[in-house]
Amino acid sequence: MLRIILLLTTFISGAAFRVEATTSQFRVYLIHSYLPGLWSEQAYKGLTQGLKFHNISNYEIKQYDYNYVLQRKEKNIHLAKIKDEIKKFSPNVIIVFDDEASEDFIPSLNALNIPIVASGINKDIENQSWFMKDGDPNRNFTAILERYPFEGPLKLLKKIRPSINKISILTTKNDSSDIIASQLLAKFKEYGNQYSDIKLGEVIQSKDWEVWKKAIKSKKGNNEAFWILVPWDVYQNGKEVSIKDIGTFYQRESKIPELGIVNASQLLGMLLCFSVNSEDLAFEAISTAITANNEGKKLRDIPFKKVKSVRVVINKERADQLKYTIPNEMLDFAKLEKKIPLEYLR
Repeated sequence: MLRIILLLTTFISGAAFRVEATTSQFRVYLIHSYLPGLWSEQAYKGLTQGLKFHNISNYEIKQYDYNYVLQRKEKNIHLAKIKDEIKKFSPNVIIVFDDEASEDFIPSLNALNIPIVASGINKDIENQSWFMKDGDPNRNFTAILERYPFEGPLKLLKKIRPSINKISILTTKNDSSDIIASQLLAKFKEYGNQYSDIKLGEVIQSKDWEVWKKAIKSKKGNNEAFWILVPWDVYQNGKEVSIKDIGTFYQRESKIPELGIVNASQLLGMLLCFSVNSEDLAFEAISTAITANNEGKKLRDIPFKKVKSVRVVINKERADQLKYTIPNEMLDFAKLEKKIPLEYLR
């Protein structure tokens, strides 16, 4: 796979922060909504990079993995465990990843008077049960919002394959999928269901692998493409189909190009992937907390903000399979995988 790298011109505005020298240990309590995996590993990496960026070498990170899929019915038990661990650990900051753990725990954790940064928030922040306005004296948190680019991916897809004039959405049926799909559909509606001369086609949301297979095999036109959002949580005969099996089938049977929005899209070998990485979400979360502390600000006064960067990958093997040519100007900087500012894609 050929990975396209675009240079990150700015990651944190005003990067020359004042960092206080300290001999005491800086402690971070990290809560995840899911079981350990690539997402949590990359988040941990982002935290350590953020701490080092701010010249903090003496630190400890304690992680709690909350599997909301199976454990949400016992969330009060997990909340008690988390609060007990926090009391013993005495963290400088709490980082809460994703909508589910934020929804279940921030209302109670906010009362502990410890700075909290929620990160990877897909839902509209105003609709969260824990939402408080900027400056609310009872608020001890801020948030990094996970948002996916719309205009840039369609422009790049059109540049690689000018004949494409219709794109269909294919995704599973769960909370994350519903949120992301609704955001993309709202953007299509904003542009009259068409952008860059590419119209919205079908919207296929299902957990059924048979529905996925039928959809994948049915699209064959030179003018069509897929926008695949959440390619997991898909089942056959009551058993989840692995990403590997989905990818193997997709590569063999799909005859049209595709856009992806998550890291797993790279594993599936999609033509173009514009993903928000948990490494970047974690880096921004810890940087926000440290910078606020160094500047003497409370997190209640730090506005909720969208993630600043997105990962871009162009899969040359997939392009070759589809007999597409990647424009030369895109190959000139195809050396390493890096990040680009999210704003660059708008």
